[in-house]
Amino acid sequence: MKSLFKSILSQVSTAALIGGVSLSWVLGACAQSGPAKGFGQSAQLQIKPRQPESENIRLRAGQLPEVTLTSTILFRILASEISAQRGTFLPAGKTMLELSRELGDYRLARRALEFYLAGGNLPGALDASRVWLRLMPDDAEASSTEMALAAASGQTSGLAAALRKQIDAAADKSAAIGQAFAVLSRMPDKQAALRILSTAIGDSNARNLAAGHMALADMARAAGDHARALEESRLALAAAPRSEDAAMRVFEYGLNVDQERALRDATEFAALQPNARRLRVILASHLADRGQFDAAMAELKSMATRSPEDFDLLFMQAQVSYRAKQLEQARAFLDQYVAVQSQRLKASAAAGATDAPAALAEAYQLMSKVAEEQGQLDEAVSLLTKIEDPSMRYTSRIRQAIIRAKQKRVDEALALIDSANAQTDEEIMMGASAGAQILRDANRLSEAIKRMQALDQRMPDSVNVKYELAMLHERADQLREAERLLRQVIALDPGHAHAHNALGYSLADRNQRLSEALALITRALEISPKDPFILDSMGWVKFRMGQYKEAVDYLQRAYERRPEAEIAAHLGEALWKLGQQSEARQVWQEGLTKEPANETLLETLKRFGVKP
Repeated sequence: MKSLFKSILSQVSTAALIGGVSLSWVLGACAQSGPAKGFGQSAQLQIKPRQPESENIRLRAGQLPEVTLTSTILFRILASEISAQRGTFLPAGKTMLELSRELGDYRLARRALEFYLAGGNLPGALDASRVWLRLMPDDAEASSTEMALAAASGQTSGLAAALRKQIDAAADKSAAIGQAFAVLSRMPDKQAALRILSTAIGDSNARNLAAGHMALADMARAAGDHARALEESRLALAAAPRSEDAAMRVFEYGLNVDQERALRDATEFAALQPNARRLRVILASHLADRGQFDAAMAELKSMATRSPEDFDLLFMQAQVSYRAKQLEQARAFLDQYVAVQSQRLKASAAAGATDAPAALAEAYQLMSKVAEEQGQLDEAVSLLTKIEDPSMRYTSRIRQAIIRAKQKRVDEALALIDSANAQTDEEIMMGASAGAQILRDANRLSEAIKRMQALDQRMPDSVNVKYELAMLHERADQLREAERLLRQVIALDPGHAHAHNALGYSLADRNQRLSEALALITRALEISPKDPFILDSMGWVKFRMGQYKEAVDYLQRAYERRPEAEIAAHLGEALWKLGQQSEARQVWQEGLTKEPANETLLETLKRFGVKP
């Protein structure tokens, strides 16, 4: 109880929560409740009648009320705090709010607000915020909190006028606009939030400020109105032509409307404002995503010329080079980056005073990928052993194991995983999954299953573990066990699209219980309508049911999204059934080009007498 009492006192003033009462009074009251002076073990117990306590509350304008701290008040405060510590926030908030109303102390209303929010009780939190605001009508925090909670509760009547009034009265207009945005961002109906913000800013004396247009752009984006988001971004940039924040919005929001123009706008702004680092970085990143590696590299090199001490640009150039398959160039940039970060690490006197270890870890990871793609697998492993950052040490060990498995050194790979000393459930799961994957690829399925079964016993409620284990059983042709586990996954997570799909596809592929397979895959497609693997499954079950035109439709959609060999095998077979043999041969040939050893495709070609 002593530590709890100290915790309570640390959260409030030494006036023991209620203004005007000293801590010594509380301690004196506690002392009076102890043994009487001079009592021995044989002394006769004397019970005296409890003296009634008088409670006085004196309100003081602009100040906390002066309240006599009675034992009843103290008990209710302690009861509320203890209730909150035990996780029963509703009675804690209710008791504290009742006290706030009775005593006129806004601090108790704020504490009640905290309890209600911790318990996820929005109506209670709104009630508490209104008591706080009534007790402290000039408190800006109380006002903004009440408005935010009202907005979150859908009580928006008069909100636009109140926000406009705050903006008009504020000396810092940008801060007031930001506060209005924060209030409305809590609303679940973003379209309504956009309308209220438009009215509040449009009717205010800050209607032409860039900050207002940027807030409206952000809210329009949240509401899914991309055209309005871009329009407001352009108005913000017109109001503040040098604003990098406005230019970034024109670029990012413009990508949803007209990508080519967005790129031109960003390039033009970067030419006029070459120090706009954030904009230029996201511009380079977008160019790389589009496969325009030369343009991305030119942007980064231009930035590096202007800011030669911006060493992060070396790593960015290495990333672009790697994606462009210019591996030697990537390695050269990484060598420079590692040298710089190593110098930073040596120059740092205090441990943890630099981010150099994390930067080096990222560099060694990318260097390892470069070495791996160059076929230098031993060097790839050696580079990963240099990672000293604790947060990346385990993942680097897993990566080493995967590379060793590629070298057919499976037992060595497993030993690396088993000796990695996983610390968290996430790491334990990662290690078990990696080990099972390595064993599966080595066709040691029984060992892979044992690893995942041990993990399933340790984490019996993990749908991911059960799903992986089911897939191993399916690969081992242990279909009954696979079906049992997939049904467990669906029971634990009815929205698990891939469990529905896997079970449905398994039935369809065996040409069994096709109506049930169709129902399972239909549900999977409802959950994830654009997933190419689920589209493939739907096409395959339609094929099994003899609905070849519908099968081709689904399979073509799947192949467009994911042109893989197995989908090519299914699509070609459906086309063949429709008499489109030349189209089938073409699709099969495309699949062979991508995956010449795919078992499903090779088996399909053999059945139809088509030579690879």
